Amino acid sequence: MFVIQRILESDGRLTLLDQNQVIRPHPAFRLFATANTIGLGDTTGLYHGTHQLNQGQLDRWNIVTVLNYLSHEDEVKIVMAKLPESDIKGQVSEADVNAMVRLAAMTREGFKNGDLSTLMSPRTVISWAENTEIFHDREMSFRLSFMNKCDELERPILAEYYQRCFGVEIL
Repeated sequence: MFVIQRILESDGRLTLLDQNQVIRPHPAFRLFATANTIGLGDTTGLYHGTHQLNQGQLDRWNIVTVLNYLSHEDEVKIVMAKLPESDIKGQVSEADVNAMVRLAAMTREGFKNGDLSTLMSPRTVISWAENTEIFHDREMSFRLSFMNKCDELERPILAEYYQRCFGVEIL
């Protein structure tokens, strides 16, 4: 953290005193950082190891933005692009991926509303689709890729989401 602070407070040059060397950044150099808790820390345990940042540290960042999830259409395109091109392609149709992404959006909304403690990331949707290609079983792949990571008390909610998206009872 101390090195980042020195860079943010200077003109970008970093002096390594122990090596008697000055590092000058390339003109296109940029420093980006993520803050899932927006510097507020985490009391939920979702972002283990995060701490509240003091106002002095937060003030050193000139630009702060929010990056939300992709649009439904873009997420579907990415998941479809990640599926392997092989003879087994076709286990997961675009309609399946549409429903998978819809279910993921429901988990994100459920998390926001406090109904779920775990949400489905785009990476998890990709894993679910890839596992469906491998195992030829969408329900089992859902359990292996996501449901088994969730609190047992929340699984009926996930089963309801699954039924809404696929018209199939799971559990």
